[in-house]
Amino acid sequence: MVNCDHCGQDEYMPFRCRYCGGYFCSEHRLPEMHNCTGSYQHSRSTIGNTRFTPTGYSYNSTIRATRYGLFGQNELRDLGIGLGVILLVMLSSYWRNFFTNPVFMLGVVLVYGMAFILHELAHKFSAQMFGYWAEFRINRQGLMMTLFSLISPFKIIAPGAVMIGNIASWSHYGKVAIAGPATNIALGLLFYVMSLLTGTPSYWYAIAIVGLQINASLALFNLIPIGVFDGAKIIRWNKYAWGAAVVAAGFLYLL
Repeated sequence: MVNCDHCGQDEYMPFRCRYCGGYFCSEHRLPEMHNCTGSYQHSRSTIGNTRFTPTGYSYNSTIRATRYGLFGQNELRDLGIGLGVILLVMLSSYWRNFFTNPVFMLGVVLVYGMAFILHELAHKFSAQMFGYWAEFRINRQGLMMTLFSLISPFKIIAPGAVMIGNIASWSHYGKVAIAGPATNIALGLLFYVMSLLTGTPSYWYAIAIVGLQINASLALFNLIPIGVFDGAKIIRWNKYAWGAAVVAAGFLYLL
């Protein structure tokens, strides 16, 4: 057991800051939450001044330009790793269906991938619209926990998260946090409408039901109001927004 370097709280599985090397609890794991004294201070001073404009995301002159435009140099790689690991977890439970119904399973893979990617991009782009630097980064502890769930009956989906630099207020934090679950709720509604339009039995109806289930489940999971979950940030910002999101995601889940 390790004590958080910021608040002293005992942690069985502490988070290690990649910038200062300290160990922190879930509440203070992000650099801006523990007043990081490492290289993060330099990176946020140069990157935090970027702004999202209608013509794209412009880096200031001190930042080396990359060919990824809106994305960081290694961000697409990390998103790919996260997506690959999540699909492996899904396949560990349903791999037999690839032999009996490969076309349906291809659709399931696409639905799972879309739920994860759009959730993370919603966090990223909403933060950028507030003027913050934001990148998806693989978290080693979360990645190992997700890989371990391949052989565990309990599935954990936490390969990484969107890191945000120099965030100004809990209001912004809450609005960025709710963007992910809200995206899954919107996708769940679209899949529900799709299920009504296609009818049973059909290939598209089955895909719609899977899309409804995974997006509702992902939204509810992330709305848990503790630790590093989106729900903890949202409820600290606006408990009514959190409650509305929970009701919407719960309604979709019951459907």
